[in-house]
Amino acid sequence: MNVEREETISNGEGSRWPASPMLLWGIFGTKTAAERRVLMRSCYAGAVAVCWILIAFRLHLTDRPLFLPITATMSGAVITFIAWEFRRYLLQLDELARRMQFESMAWTYLTGFVLAAWLGVLVPFSHTLMHWPYKPGFLLLSPFLFFLLEPVRALWLYYVSRRY
Repeated sequence: MNVEREETISNGEGSRWPASPMLLWGIFGTKTAAERRVLMRSCYAGAVAVCWILIAFRLHLTDRPLFLPITATMSGAVITFIAWEFRRYLLQLDELARRMQFESMAWTYLTGFVLAAWLGVLVPFSHTLMHWPYKPGFLLLSPFLFFLLEPVRALWLYYVSRRY
């Protein structure tokens, strides 16, 4: 029996980390240099990707042959950079915080896997029942589905942190 868990729940105290940074950014809100670095660099990388898309649409580059390879390469580079910065952030955390981050990532992976499996089941039905056409350009969105899992990770981090 886990006596330590019962004590933390029964004492009526909340988590020692604020909820808003956890739910908004997926960090603990301790305002360390590592947290500021990962937030700023991730925002800059996301801004570069958004600016490229806006410029490409504004200059009507979407029908050019190089648009798809450049956009796919940029999205991969942006996500790789954000993952690298998050790795650096994880290395700066103490053991408990790192464990909670890894546990939330594991639950996010499982949640994303289940959602992807159900999406794979529903896609054939969308073609046959609703007659939606398949467009290869939709494949450009697949790297950005990563960002849809970030709120899921933040929710899992919030849930995991409530135990400590």
